[in-house]
Amino acid sequence: MYTLQDIGTFILYFFGIIAVIGAIIAVIFLVNTLVNVNKVLKRVDRIIEKNEDKISQTVDNVNEITRTVKYGVDKVESTTQAIEESVCDAIISFTEKTDSFFDFVTILKHIIKAILKVFPFNKK
Repeated sequence: MYTLQDIGTFILYFFGIIAVIGAIIAVIFLVNTLVNVNKVLKRVDRIIEKNEDKISQTVDNVNEITRTVKYGVDKVESTTQAIEESVCDAIISFTEKTDSFFDFVTILKHIIKAILKVFPFNKK
């Protein structure tokens, strides 16, 4: 018959063997993954090497587009500032002219009141 110590030893060895098998499987998966990653990196390297000139051209085009867009933004900014100044000047000029017009209307009103006081148009 088996003693308690024999059963405990069996369980320890059993779980030890399971752990070793699990570790071996994990190492196999890790090696397989690393091999796949290596294949992908080699493929990416070949693609980059094959298209190096096109990639450089694209980077140059992006730089040129960036410069052009910056120039356009600068032009829009200066144009916006000029329009803002023109609109402000127009509003100020319009305000001054309307103030002058209302001053003229006020003076005309006072003249008409004075004339009506001097020459009353009442029928009595």
